[in-house]
Amino acid sequence: MEKPGKILLIQLRRIGDVILTTPAVAALKRSHPQARIDFLAEPPGAEALEGNPHISEILAYNGEGLGEAFGWLRKVRLRGYDWVIDYLGNPRSALIAATSGALVKAGPAHAFHRWAYNHLLVQSRTHCYAGLEKIRVLKGLGVSSDGMDFLPTLYLARRTSPENLIGLVPASRKRTRLYPASSYARLGRLLRDRYGCALLVFWGPGERGLAQEVAAGIGEGAETTEETRTLKRAAELMVRCRLIITNCNGPKHMAVGLGVPTLTIHGSSDPVSWTPPDPRHRAVRLEELFCIGCGKNRCPYNLECLSRLSPERVFEEASELMEKAPCP
Repeated sequence: MEKPGKILLIQLRRIGDVILTTPAVAALKRSHPQARIDFLAEPPGAEALEGNPHISEILAYNGEGLGEAFGWLRKVRLRGYDWVIDYLGNPRSALIAATSGALVKAGPAHAFHRWAYNHLLVQSRTHCYAGLEKIRVLKGLGVSSDGMDFLPTLYLARRTSPENLIGLVPASRKRTRLYPASSYARLGRLLRDRYGCALLVFWGPGERGLAQEVAAGIGEGAETTEETRTLKRAAELMVRCRLIITNCNGPKHMAVGLGVPTLTIHGSSDPVSWTPPDPRHRAVRLEELFCIGCGKNRCPYNLECLSRLSPERVFEEASELMEKAPCP
């Protein structure tokens, strides 16, 4: 296979998905240092790529209207990419790949729109962290995952000596990943009383009420952030923290990419896929529940995986990370 001069990666939609693709970008650059690598992503996920030294250009996809969507087909084709690698495989991204004119058009083998590709990205048989999986599927393109750093990296803020501060991220767009506000509040009080730390509750658009409920439930030592309208601002606040405790969501992947230790509370989601096998990052869930990790967005059992997970149990996991986290 000829070495590519120009590569386009496509990962539309969610912030976390974009962040988890950054290890694959680094692996591609290491395998093909001569290549120009561009990345097509939707706002606000595109912002997560700012400052990445392996990316030549970030293309922010704004194709809401039919005319704009077809305009992107022309834009990509005119750029003359040698390889187009589509990690999403939905109708929009598949069509961009199919009409790109690239010699290699790669996309997920399990996607319904695999007709668009002449090279299929086959998932590995061994279940693993998504950041590593996104490198593994490039094996057929000659990119090795051996010895590759599978942790995402963000360049939005520089990690310095943290404060005696714990960040809480209680929001999630999925009900089956939403740990109760009252449990977060109890957890915050336990952490404050043990470590004398301050608690900072993060929130974004539409999440003010939840953040205020958690902060009010903690009481002394807790405050909410301002509305974090940009990823850069959220990153600047995260790097101040000794630890981020969060649901399985986009901000969790931001914290990992910034080098901030994380504890992720899992309900329906799978910690093997979304929490990296790294001692700075841990997951906690109600392992004994028969339906744990179901992957569903609707729960027939009253969300027992979250409501029955006690703050004391989460606190035990958090304490182990706090003992290792730098103390101001």
